[in-house]
Amino acid sequence: MSFIDVKYINLVSPQLQKFVRKKDSLYNFRCPYCGDSKKRQDKARGYIFKIKNDYVFKCHNCGVGRTFTNFLKDNCVSLYDQYVLERYKEGLTGKGTQTPNPTWNFKEPKFFKTKKR
Repeated sequence: MSFIDVKYINLVSPQLQKFVRKKDSLYNFRCPYCGDSKKRQDKARGYIFKIKNDYVFKCHNCGVGRTFTNFLKDNCVSLYDQYVLERYKEGLTGKGTQTPNPTWNFKEPKFFKTKKR
């Protein structure tokens, strides 16, 4: 799942002002929700970082926190649609779990003869 998330972080990065990759799983940019500071354009307090197996967004100015999936949904709907489709192709749903193939346990139907009146 991380590969897919990193791919889409890189795809959405041109739309984020002052986007910088700080470390392996840490990205910094101006918050698209509050816009950070109006007076100082160099402030960038929005972060995407990894918690366990999932990436999350957090702004240290306005306090908005979102999962990466919801962040994409709010800020780039076209990328969000592709992201969800790609995750489901890989079998990733929910919190990074693999969706097992369904098992069908149907019982053979029993038919009874009825008397006509």
